[in-house]
Amino acid sequence: MYSDAEREIRKCRGCQMHASVQRAPKREMIPVTSPWPFHKWAIDIVGPFPEAPGKVKFLVVAVDYFTKWVEARPLATITGKQMINFVWENICCRFGLPGKIVSDNGKQFAENPFRAWCKELQIVQIFTSVAHPQSNGQVERTNRSIVTGIKTRLGAEGKSWVKELPSVIWAMRTTERTSHGHTPFSLTYGTEAVIPAEIGMPSQRILEMNETTNDTELLVNLSLTEERRNMAAINEARYKKKIEGYYNAKVKTVTFRPGDFVFRNNEASRQEKQGKLGPNWEGPYQIREAHQKGSYKLATLDGKAVPRHWNGMQLKKCYI
Repeated sequence: MYSDAEREIRKCRGCQMHASVQRAPKREMIPVTSPWPFHKWAIDIVGPFPEAPGKVKFLVVAVDYFTKWVEARPLATITGKQMINFVWENICCRFGLPGKIVSDNGKQFAENPFRAWCKELQIVQIFTSVAHPQSNGQVERTNRSIVTGIKTRLGAEGKSWVKELPSVIWAMRTTERTSHGHTPFSLTYGTEAVIPAEIGMPSQRILEMNETTNDTELLVNLSLTEERRNMAAINEARYKKKIEGYYNAKVKTVTFRPGDFVFRNNEASRQEKQGKLGPNWEGPYQIREAHQKGSYKLATLDGKAVPRHWNGMQLKKCYI
């Protein structure tokens, strides 16, 4: 009798739709890596910012997974054509064609002309799950650093964020990264950039700079670039293993199989009216496909496919 009562209580539609959202991770972390520099890029759009001269109010940002090199450009509009121009001019013309581009499901990336352009150049597109920015954590962390850097430099003087952007990007390119222990600049060019601090208080390499031996010393630096990159890859793997262990310790595993019924997080899907009295979950839906990395394709109860992939963090079991 008790099990029957429990089963019936679980089926309460109102209780299920207004149940609290659990924040504990449901799947173990799967680290994302790149086999060599400039092969795999993460790309995202930040904004809107306060409108600057030229009516720019958005920022498109790209980060190389291996070196952590950052490219960014302020934009007035964020169309697929603008994304093509950015990737071509800031990535392809500087570092060669990328093998993969990771982005969210924004129409600028997921639809033509950008999608057709990537297909033509054989660039593989990887789309993150809806409302799950952790899937593209590389560029999300960079976005936060850029916004924080801009706000710090603006202060209370009312400067233009566009004018401060190059200084913020420069700082990110010349700052040692915790994950691999090198600066993006050194992994890209094989030598460290000369920064203003080395001029005010001359560093050893500035004091000992000799034009007759400089070429030889630069060649030595460049010959060590491959070794430096190999060490960076080892350090990166070790760092991600440590983070992975910390993250996975908090995991409460929940998996779904094709045919299972689920509710979808209403904050992510925005299907139902939100607000203080709005439901936390909406649906139900049926799992159509289950993918290895914890993302799922859904279908409505009448069999109609739901667009995009949905991460397990945005789903909960539905009792019918």
